[in-house]
Amino acid sequence: MSAPKHLYREGLRGRSLESKGGIGGGTFVALLKCSRCPTAGTRSMGTMLPPEAIDKKFKQAGWRVDPHVCPDCQRKPKERPAPMSASPTPAAMKAQAEMFQLLSLHFDGDTGRYAKGWSDGKIASTTGIAVEMVTAFRVAGFGELKEAPEIVAIRAEIASLESLVTEQLAHLRGELARIAKGA
Repeated sequence: MSAPKHLYREGLRGRSLESKGGIGGGTFVALLKCSRCPTAGTRSMGTMLPPEAIDKKFKQAGWRVDPHVCPDCQRKPKERPAPMSASPTPAAMKAQAEMFQLLSLHFDGDTGRYAKGWSDGKIASTTGIAVEMVTAFRVAGFGELKEAPEIVAIRAEIASLESLVTEQLAHLRGELARIAKGA
């Protein structure tokens, strides 16, 4: 049975190894070439390591091994598929025309409200268009939804009453605290 090959020492699969002499002993430099660009990464070692340990050093530096890809090539955005056809189908155009007609009939842009029984959801279910699309089209073409003036007035009254209750509670707590001190 033969010993497993040292991929770096034997220069296999984009790997290679250099030995450099120096003061106090030599060092080994492992090289890994990117399979997508001309980049070659290096890792220095004081002693000869097994190929798995050298691969681990490259992985820690951000490389992908087998296939070997440098960190820069991994960060590049992947190509996107070609966009779909820009021309809608006749059925889609008919649904959009129906959506426009229903919005024109049932949404009042000045008041920002639908007629009774109508909503973005009802138009979406009637036309088969997604409710998000109906909402986006309504906002862009007709305007935002607004609360009825009666609702706005009621909300203001509720806020005023809540403030009054808070003031009364604070006053009562103060009175209770005063009585508790005197007792």
